[in-house]
Amino acid sequence: MQGRENPIFSIIKNAGAPALALLVQISRSRASLIAAFVLLPYAGVLIGLDVAAHYGSLTDAELPVQFYLASDRGFGEFLEYSMTGAVAVMTLLLWSHKRAPVYLANAVLFGWLTLDNWSEVHEGFGEAFGPALEWMRFVPVEPSHIAEAALMIAIGGLWLAAMVMTLRSASPRALSFSLILAACVAGAAFFGVVVDLLVVWGEQGAAFHAALVFVEDAGEFAMLILAFLVTVGFFDSDYVEDRGKARGLIRHPYQRMSGGAA
Repeated sequence: MQGRENPIFSIIKNAGAPALALLVQISRSRASLIAAFVLLPYAGVLIGLDVAAHYGSLTDAELPVQFYLASDRGFGEFLEYSMTGAVAVMTLLLWSHKRAPVYLANAVLFGWLTLDNWSEVHEGFGEAFGPALEWMRFVPVEPSHIAEAALMIAIGGLWLAAMVMTLRSASPRALSFSLILAACVAGAAFFGVVVDLLVVWGEQGAAFHAALVFVEDAGEFAMLILAFLVTVGFFDSDYVEDRGKARGLIRHPYQRMSGGAA
């Protein structure tokens, strides 16, 4: 007798097509396009500066440390603070408007990511608890890096548990949006945890190490940009537009037609 399918897996499987349709809708939204038009050229400049900084390091022509994407208080980091903080605020406002717990789970996660990025929580955790993992010296990674990865995996596990508990009560649009955002988070986690471990794994040549660092930083950066643009488009349609309709307002002034409403 065939066993019953896990209801959570069934929900996720059935949400695949609607999530893809929502992603297409978001990619065509005016808010996402405007945000991309403003953000992507600047992001491209930052990636170019990062490449230049790595090349300068390899050729003994050091450039300012702020040019590196992952440099603390660097240009790239400040943009990441802004994007993750904005996603946290937008998902929190969506939760206050829709009262869907899945939005709150995402708001807490992105709030944590902003706090961690700004105050280096996981790096501090690694330094504090790394000595307890000295017994893992058989792995060619410093114990502090293992502790950092363990903390990020634990945070991700808590977020996944919260997502599982809230998905069944989510509306179809909230579910689709959350799955898209979860894919972005998974991508960022791959670069920020898995590739990060490869960066510090054993002995590496200078050029290979620089390439791995670039892949880690640029990959995580790209995933955060995608999460931000997706959230902007969804927030515009499901918060700004909803509240505008509820108040009988026209959402965008440029949609007004002379002598009447659009």
